Order: sequence, then structure tokens, then C-alpha cells
Amino acid sequence: MQFKVCHGSLYAVMLLADEPRDFNLPTLPQRRITYVSEKLPSKYGVHSEEYVPIRTVTQHTMQQDPAYTARCSSVTLQSNEQGFFLDFAAQVAEAMGSEWIDSKFATLRSDEARLRACYELGDCVHGVLGNVQELYRRKDAALSAQKRREAERYLSAGNPRPALQLCNHAVMRAPPSGVDTSVDNGLSLSLALAVRSESLLQLDENEACLADIQLAIREGFPPHLRPFMARGLNELAQTLLPKFTVHVGPMELIATTVRLQNEISQLDIEQPLPQLEASSSQALSVPQLSQGKNPDMPAMSRLISVVSSPEQGRYAVAAEHISTGDTIVVEPPYAACLLPDVFGTHCHHCFKRLVAPVACPDCSGVAFCSTDCRDRAVRTYHRYECHFMDLLVGSGMSILCHIALRMITQSGLQHFLDEKDSLRESFLQPNKQPGSYASVYNLVTHAEKRPAQDFLHRTLMALFLLRCLQEANFFPHGNKGSLTSDELFIGSLILRHLQLLQFNAHEIFETSMEAPNTFRGSKTVYIAVGIYPTAAMLNHNCHPALARHFVGKNIVLQALRPMEAGENVPENYGPVFTKRPLALRQRTLASRYWFKCDCEACIEDWPTYDTLNNDTLRFRCPTKGCKQLSRKEHRRCPRCKKQVNPQQGIVQEIAGKFLEGMEAMESGDVERAIQLFCLYLDTMYKAGAPPCRDMSLCQDALRVCLANSGNTWVVRK
Repeated sequence: MQFKVCHGSLYAVMLLADEPRDFNLPTLPQRRITYVSEKLPSKYGVHSEEYVPIRTVTQHTMQQDPAYTARCSSVTLQSNEQGFFLDFAAQVAEAMGSEWIDSKFATLRSDEARLRACYELGDCVHGVLGNVQELYRRKDAALSAQKRREAERYLSAGNPRPALQLCNHAVMRAPPSGVDTSVDNGLSLSLALAVRSESLLQLDENEACLADIQLAIREGFPPHLRPFMARGLNELAQTLLPKFTVHVGPMELIATTVRLQNEISQLDIEQPLPQLEASSSQALSVPQLSQGKNPDMPAMSRLISVVSSPEQGRYAVAAEHISTGDTIVVEPPYAACLLPDVFGTHCHHCFKRLVAPVACPDCSGVAFCSTDCRDRAVRTYHRYECHFMDLLVGSGMSILCHIALRMITQSGLQHFLDEKDSLRESFLQPNKQPGSYASVYNLVTHAEKRPAQDFLHRTLMALFLLRCLQEANFFPHGNKGSLTSDELFIGSLILRHLQLLQFNAHEIFETSMEAPNTFRGSKTVYIAVGIYPTAAMLNHNCHPALARHFVGKNIVLQALRPMEAGENVPENYGPVFTKRPLALRQRTLASRYWFKCDCEACIEDWPTYDTLNNDTLRFRCPTKGCKQLSRKEHRRCPRCKKQVNPQQGIVQEIAGKFLEGMEAMESGDVERAIQLFCLYLDTMYKAGAPPCRDMSLCQDALRVCLANSGNTWVVRK
């Protein structure tokens, strides 16, 4: 995120706000575009307008680049160059030859047939699949004890921060109590938790400290050492807890008081607890949908309707007027997976930042923020993924492959067997079962466009993931010599997931800041990827109408500009016209998402920030029903001849609101900034039409301010 000081003022104007990111795509060279001077009418959207275009290109849709398309598809399977999967796929392709791939494999029309064909290839496939075995980071009591002793030395020296980091290692590597009695008499975990509680106490991490004390007692912390813990708990109760209560609500207060009383009674502390007063909660909240829920699509606002056409499939349109800032979609993911790079900093289940991680009972490779998240994961998906996590990561497979597996492991075999007879492809009908597996199953796969070589690679990945499930005892009656009907069915679902996730997944991010409400130097940090069936139905536009941020794992989409009833409500798949030139946008979309974009910004080749100014703004005719747009120099509407001067006056009057909003944003008054930005954009879109530099800058600033109410992280200096 970069800022530029304009006109010598103190207002920070955002030039390059972070935009949605594609999945690690390779870079592209830019191509020259030939322009023509003819002024042609646009045919964009449900309600087309007659206007003077900015400029029109002779070839506004780029042809798909086969080589780049293949590279983009490859990245969605293996994103880590150090992995073994693509080498495995290349060896299979070489062994079978292009004739088999193009003449036989390419003729197969079902995912089950593709799986069966690849499974029957013999040693070139089973030579690798036969080596699939458990590979994960195991517990190590001796290492845990070593890290704990190092932490104790830091605590004695008055350095709780490094002590906490060492304690976290000790907790993660410690086996459950009683498992390894050769070290610490089998109490490595409880001892590590006790030392960590002292570190947390000194760092004022009160709730985490209390949770660790509870866990330590549950794990059998020795009675003769409990006076050590009692001192810390008493200090928490008598001194720190009153300070802590300013951050909790009534229910949290009651729960914390009861927990303290229970722990104090176990530790024989007779001093009474102080009287506590409740205050308002500061917890992150999910916004409410504007005008309530859509009865057919509960994750969508009533302001939105879902329609369909053979050309566009299912997509969203405004059911009535939408104002800037309206909340359009709030949706939890059907499935989501944490990026391996943040396994050590975020909860594996809820993606919350970790302070005092809770470990899986079996492995040391993933961490959780609480016993609740841990237990939820261990009861469902992690019971199958736990012992294969290092193998999955080591294969180099992309995060999309992990989600393809997670969509299976989180629900279990019986769930899909119960769904089997009801699954039917239906890409045009509105989803009547939001949140169900059917809502994901019917997302677009572009199977009819997929090359045989790509299908081969995805089929081999599906077989690899299926083999992991077999080894994890996902199937009660497996036969390693052949695929049972249940295994073939689950494998076909994984293969379908690998296709639809390529076009329908969203990256989950948080905003890191140097201080709360401070946007200078802030960065977008990608932490996970999820599949959101409702949000996935929104089409792309290089001039996006919606801002995206996340509250926990929930996706939140809010309007960046006003829209009228019947107008398409688009999101953005990565390329925004202000930041990427036409050629790059077209090639990226054609190669990454397999469609040619014909949005207004592409047809007219709207300028990027490098050359964009306010003179390109076109004014709307004030006559009701007249959709003519006029340039700045026009005094009258070219169509109905009515004066357009009043619209120009409105634009001049509202300009100051944008600058006021930037000033409020700079000072940290985010709510005021959002109000001013929304007022400015609603007024500007009523009087004129983009492209316009200040309108785009305002939308970028509004996007950043809206994200401030979602996942944020203040970087500790």
C-alpha cells in the first residue's frame, strides 16, 4: 500500500491499495494494443447506456495463451516447486505417451472412468501410490523438556517474551500426560503449560494464562508443585483481573469468575476474589446484511437476486437500489484450509492469531487457539489428515488440493454416501440449498474445455489424495488391490473438487498494521483459502462493485458504488483496471479463469492510475429516462439537449467530501471516513460515470477502511 501527498496537503491519497490476488501466477509480458478513434456505443450490463466512450480497442478480447494457461493450471495443482507431484505426473505421461492421452484418455466423459483408467495403468502409477505412508511431526518429550528449561532461564532473567516462544515449542512437542514416562515422569505437557502460564502472566495475557492453568491441572500437574501455580493464579485474581474486565462483556465476566473460583478452590487459595464490574465486549463482530437475508440465499442480502443465462450461468443482479457501503454477502466457507506458511502463527481451525497454542494430541505440526478448536478438528477432518500432514505438504500440492481433500474429511464417508443419489449437475438453476454440499457440487468446472493433459494431472492428484484416505482408514472396508465402489465415488468427488476449486476459491486475508486504525505501512497478509458457494456465483468486472474482507473465516462483501435494480453486481477476480493494463487483464482472465472479459473498462480500455485523471469523468443527463453521457466540455445533453451544467456543479460541490474522508482516515477516524466516502461515491455516480481518478482513489480508500472492521493484526515492534 503506497501513499502520495497531493497538492502539498497533509491528506494521504491512496494510489495502489492491495487488490485481490491470483494464486501465485507466473508473470506475463505485456502486449501492445491498437486503438481506433471511432466512437462506438457500449453494450455493457443489463441497462446499457448511450454515451461518449473513452476509447475503444479493435481487439478488446485477447485470445487465450495455451502455454500460459497450462502454467496457470499447473500452479493450482502444485504450488511448491520442491514437491514431487508434478514429477510423478510427468513420468506417468511419458510412460503412457501422447497417443494414449489424446486418443483414449481424452475420450473418457466421467470422472469415475478417468480414475479407473489411471488406476489400471500399473507400476507407473502404483510405484508412487504404493509408497504413501504416514509422515508427520511426532511428539518429543525430551525436546519439550529442553525448551521448557530454556524458557525458565529467560523467565528468571525477566524476559517473558522469548520465554513464551520457547514454552510454545515445549507445549507443541510434549506428548499427552502419561504417554512417555521416561521424561518428567510423563508430565512434560503439564509442566510446559505451567511455565507458560507464568510467561503469559508477566505479559498481561490474562485469559490465556488462566486457560493454561486449567489445562495444566487437567493434564495432572503435580500437587506438590501447585503452590508455584497458586501464586500466579492469586496474582491474576487479585491484581490483573480487574484490569482485564474492561475488555470483556457480562457473560465472559461470569464465566471467567467461575473458572477462577474453581481453580482457586483446587489450589487451596483462601483469599476472596475481588468484585468485578462488567463492561461492553470488544469482540470482532460479523456485520448484518443490509435489508435482511434473501429468503432463497440466506448468505445474500434481500437487495440481491440470482438469475441465470446460458452465456453467464448463474450471477447476481440488484433486486432494488443498492447504496455504497451496503453489506451484500456474509458467508462462512463450506471448507477452508490454512496456508502451510502460517501453521505456526494461526489456529488450524478458526485461523485466529495464536498467543498460546494448543497442540494436537498426536502430531506437533499444527496448532489451535483453544481446546474447543482442537477438539472440533480432531473429531472431524484432522483425524484423517493428522498423520499425513507432512506428506501432503511435502508433495508440493497447492492449497486448493488440500481444500479438495478437506471437503471430504470434514464430513466423513457416510455423509457423501447419503448424498450420492441426489447429486445432479445444475449450473443454471439458483441454489435452493445454500451451505449444502450440492451448492458446491454445482459450481462451474469447465470440464468441457479442459485439456486431456490437465485432466490426467488432476486425476493423478485425486488418486494420491484417495490413497492417503485409504491409509488413514477413511474407508472401513478397503481393498488395496482395487478400488471399491465407495472409493471410486469419493475419488470422483475429489477430482470434481480439483476442477471447480480452480475457478471458485477465495483467498482469506488479514490486514497487518503498525497501530490500530493506522493505514500507512499496512499490508494485506494472505493466511488461508476457502470455498464460498454464494460468493462464487458473482461474476467478474475489472471495475469491481464490491469490496471484500474477512471476519474470522466469514467473507464479507460490501458495495463500493451504488447500483440500480436489474444491474449486474460483480466482484473482481484479481485484475483491476486502475492497476493492470488491458492486455495483461485479458490474458490473465482468459488463462486463469477461461473467459474473455467484455466489461466496460475492457471494451473502452480505461486508463490505469499512471494516466488516469478527473477529466475523463462523463456527466449523466439530468432528464429522467435519458441515459446519455456527456463530456466535461458539453453544455447540453447531445441527445435531449437539456443543460448538464447542474451535474457539473454537483461534482464540484461534493469534491471536498473525498478530501475530508481522507483526512478522517489519516487521523484514524475510520467510521467518519467511511461515511464521507460513501456520500461522495453515491453523489458522484448519480451525477457522472467513471473512469475518474478521484472516484477510483475513493473506492480504494473505502475498501481499506471497510477491511479495518475485519481481520487485523497490530505488528508488535
